Order: sequence, then structure tokens, then C-alpha cells
Amino acid sequence: MKRKILPILAVIALGAFAACVTPMGMTASTTPLEGKKIEQNLGKAEGSDSTWSLFGLWSMGRPDIDEAIREAVTDKGGDAMINVRWYDKTYYLVLFSVTRLIVTGEVVKFEA
Repeated sequence: MKRKILPILAVIALGAFAACVTPMGMTASTTPLEGKKIEQNLGKAEGSDSTWSLFGLWSMGRPDIDEAIREAVTDKGGDAMINVRWYDKTYYLVLFSVTRLIVTGEVVKFEA
């Protein structure tokens, strides 16, 4: 009997979990490039910030795009990002959901 219940509970648990990805936007850079010269392209980077909500109604803050950009730039040791894209990824569970804002792009370093 226990062997039959375990697969059923696993299917119910997986059915209670869903995810949704929403593209939000894209931009050439996170800071104006006028008058600046790119010294080095440090490569692709990703940063994120997340929040959660109870019953999909009461949100505990909003994901901060500035924090996600800061994380990506700091991890690579650069000054800004170019070819930037960002999207939301929301994970739905039975009683709450988690929204994660993800920023991707190339981190660059400017000449002094």
C-alpha cells in the first residue's frame, strides 16, 4: 500500500509547482556611454534579486533591478553592462510564489 501512495504524492507535489518566465526588456547599456571608452569586455554576467508573496496577494517587496545589475557588475569587477536583457521568473507553489528578476549582459570596464 505504501508503494502506491508515494508515486501519487510525488505527482501531486510536482503538480503544485509551476514556473512562468516573462521577458521584461532590453537596453544597450546600464549607463550612458557618451564620452567613455570601453577598455575591456569582461564577458557575460548574470545578477538577480527576488521576493515572495503569500497566496499571490501580499507581496513582501518588489525585486530591485538596480540590485541585480549591481550584483552582475560587482561579480565581474567591471563598471557597467552592455547588451542588457532582463526577465522575471515566477515560481508558483501551493501557498506562496517567488518572483526572481534576472539581468543578463556583458560587463565592461572603462578607461580611467
